[in-house]
Amino acid sequence: MHAIRRKLRLAVRPAILLLAFALVLFEETVWRWGGALGALLARIPLLAALERLVARLPPPAVFALFLVPMALLLPVKLAALWLIAAGHPLLGLGVIVAAKVGGTAVSARLYAIAEPKLMQVPAFAWARGKVAALLARAHAFLDASPAWQSARRAMAALRERARALRVRLAGAGGGLGLRLAAARRCLRRTA
Repeated sequence: MHAIRRKLRLAVRPAILLLAFALVLFEETVWRWGGALGALLARIPLLAALERLVARLPPPAVFALFLVPMALLLPVKLAALWLIAAGHPLLGLGVIVAAKVGGTAVSARLYAIAEPKLMQVPAFAWARGKVAALLARAHAFLDASPAWQSARRAMAALRERARALRVRLAGAGGGLGLRLAAARRCLRRTA
């Protein structure tokens, strides 16, 4: 019985690793980028007013408000499927990706604003605890994986090379280096 359990665990391990990778990748990139995009959009006066309105809502109303992005995006996703069926697969896929990114940005921003109120809803607080525990387990599982450790080292080396190239180009004194430095200064001023 022990041998069967061990073989089953070895057979299932790649699928679990892939699922953990997908969860962590979603949390680390898509959700954070969506939150950053939502914060940028929150500078628009109309959206800032909507944020203030959300902050005044009672917890159950805020909880129900999370259904709005899904409801608004359903017709967009259906239109994307129609585009794919009509022979425009790249356009349809682009619409689906844009809808996912936009929906994630709205949801991440809404969550950032409403988390204190959402935690007052017992079902949400329970689910949040379960998701946090699942993400912690996924992180621990991945952090212990040699493949993940190797990928992290490779990404760190790639980031270091990109930083060194950026420094070299900025200090080159040539046109490209000056333009890159000016673009970075411009981005810092607007951010």
